[in-house]
Amino acid sequence: MKKLFCLLTSIIAAVYSIGYASIGGFVGNSGALSKIGLEHPILFSVWGLLTYSTLALNIVIGFRKTEYKFYIALLIISLIGMLLTIGFDFDYDKHSEYMLHCIGSLTFSAVTGITVFLLFLLSKSYTLTTVSGIILISDLILLIIFKETAIIELMPIFAGYIMLCIHNLKKEKEPVEIK
Repeated sequence: MKKLFCLLTSIIAAVYSIGYASIGGFVGNSGALSKIGLEHPILFSVWGLLTYSTLALNIVIGFRKTEYKFYIALLIISLIGMLLTIGFDFDYDKHSEYMLHCIGSLTFSAVTGITVFLLFLLSKSYTLTTVSGIILISDLILLIIFKETAIIELMPIFAGYIMLCIHNLKKEKEPVEIK
């Protein structure tokens, strides 16, 4: 039942993200999620909390299949990053707020991406590990080249939704006993 709940929340979060991003457009710097948030702060806060909650829920379910517990600290750091992101404006005229927003956004993105990557690696899901590594590196390169756009910002989040659902919904392999 938890696994189905994770799938459902991922679908809801993805649909909300698409609707939210469509306000500013998916391409172009004006469509950056944080820029949309300047005009629609409540919608941005909902997006941020829904995104964090969905990813965190899927991460928790994934890590419960392992013996590792360090992910809890990483999720707390990621939450602090998201709270900074939605709590401070992406407005360069308010330099201190702008810096806190950017620090929060970078912290959320990096720590969440690393946590997902480690989950796949430690779970020996090497295909998902490789794909998540490629997506994280590709996203960084695209951000450097094109700056922030909704599609570039959402790419690793959507990939996280999809890959975490795949990971969490797959059946565990039964150990084979040799007698």
